[in-house]
Amino acid sequence: MRPQTENSHSAGCFVGFKALFRRKSQATRDPSTVSSGLSQSQQHEKFSVPSRYCDLDVPCGWGLSAEDQTSYDTLLPPYRDNEEMIAYKQLGETDCAAQRTVNNVLDRLDPELNQLSLDIHDHPEIAFQEKYARDTLTAFMHRHGFDITSGYLGLETAWKAEFSYGNGGKVIGINSEMDALKRIGHACGHNLIAASGCGIAIALKAVLETHHIPGKIILLGTPAEEGGGGKIILLQRGAYHGMDFCLMSHPGPGPLHSVDLGSTTAVQTFEVEYLGKGAHAGAAPWDGVNALDAAFLAYSNLSVLRQQMKPTHRSHGIVEGRDWVSNVIPDNARIRWQVRAPTYEELNALAQRVRNCFQAAALATGCTVKIEEERPYHDLRNNPVLATTFSEIIREQYGHTVSTHGSAASTDFGNVSHYLPALHPLYAIPTEPNGGNHTPAFTKASATKSAHAANMIITRGLALTALRIIQDDSLFEEMKASRLICISSDS
Repeated sequence: MRPQTENSHSAGCFVGFKALFRRKSQATRDPSTVSSGLSQSQQHEKFSVPSRYCDLDVPCGWGLSAEDQTSYDTLLPPYRDNEEMIAYKQLGETDCAAQRTVNNVLDRLDPELNQLSLDIHDHPEIAFQEKYARDTLTAFMHRHGFDITSGYLGLETAWKAEFSYGNGGKVIGINSEMDALKRIGHACGHNLIAASGCGIAIALKAVLETHHIPGKIILLGTPAEEGGGGKIILLQRGAYHGMDFCLMSHPGPGPLHSVDLGSTTAVQTFEVEYLGKGAHAGAAPWDGVNALDAAFLAYSNLSVLRQQMKPTHRSHGIVEGRDWVSNVIPDNARIRWQVRAPTYEELNALAQRVRNCFQAAALATGCTVKIEEERPYHDLRNNPVLATTFSEIIREQYGHTVSTHGSAASTDFGNVSHYLPALHPLYAIPTEPNGGNHTPAFTKASATKSAHAANMIITRGLALTALRIIQDDSLFEEMKASRLICISSDS
């Protein structure tokens, strides 16, 4: 594996972000969890979730029908009404007071966070080039009393915002992603993720100060999730060392009030270069060594390999060349290829078979081949205690349905989740039919008021999850000891 640079481009994280939610007529939501003012029929919206393994074929398939889109955009619960957002359960006085602090702070921050999200959305920057986002987000956090480290751990566009109160206490980690996609901008909603991370951190800072709870908050601005593995670089350089747990979220399309706490796939990206020998394609083709033939043979090998791949595995990529013309035997060809599997262990086995496909094509054509492998993204492993706690809050306080079916997409936060207790819920924002992640429609969707409203609910849920963990020592110890996610997907 070659050493990586900040300009390396690895797996496009949520390229395959899928809808794993479908309606059905039998799973009725509890109307008591839905905001008031809805009709009787609206209060009985019904949803279900198919198996993780039966609906992974088409990337970004979370589109909504026209009917769904209208109801989704209309029925998102108002996040500004604090009385509708507090817990239905009676908690202790201290817990209730701290919870009110979270909600009150986020109420006040709401317009600022919306503007912050829109500002990042309007200035899209690709992997390792997120300078505007870095400067905007760090200035925002500095105004709210955080100590800032820009260019964190040698990554120019990475940053850290830190706040400590008292001595000792828990260390809460939070991530804000920033990067966009080439040509289509924030088609994965990282502007929402960036604003959410800031909101969580500021709300928890207020809790520590107001209620005299010792602890530390570390918000990381993580570059290059769409390509380059920014979190993996930061993880290798020690950015997550000392955190007790780490939180973030990710938007996608889907049904009204839905969250998924399942896994994502592990992914390995290959950059393969074939080198041959040019020659006149008409006068003396026998003098050439055709690198394009090698690339096409490799592509054919990989296509045949799909017959023996499991339904949960993925293989996809592109062929590129430099200075090709039709009357010259191509002396170069490049393949950028990605393979995915549900677990990192399965990915390793599949990746070896893919390497053989590349090597075989070189042998058959007489070309030389250079295979470079980028940092693998591990499968996401949501901590079961964090996930259960968040699930209870998001169901009981916000009327959301929760599933654990996961996504065929990939994220570098998966590597973080293998290192420490972590939580990365996937939540729905409204978009047009077939307008899922990595489409121009999702770029538009991630700047809507409804997307911000959904993002604020998840921001509250994550802040309250962190609050519950730091206030309950036994729950904290259980979180530290737990490993694999095991929440029921029943809602």
